[in-house]
Amino acid sequence: MGNSDPQFEARPNHSGDDWCVHVIWKSGKPELLTGFPNQYAALEWIKRESANWAVDKIMRRTD
Repeated sequence: MGNSDPQFEARPNHSGDDWCVHVIWKSGKPELLTGFPNQYAALEWIKRESANWAVDKIMRRTD
């Protein structure tokens, strides 16, 4: 991914026993994706799905 792409990090979810993916956009705006049952699932999502997810989010922006 290039320099303008978001950064992804798997983290334990503070509100429970599951995991989340913390996304930081180039603008500094954070986004939190929740509902991953464990660290492995969050890391696999980052590895396999995050690039397509980011492209979809960018294409849907209206601002």
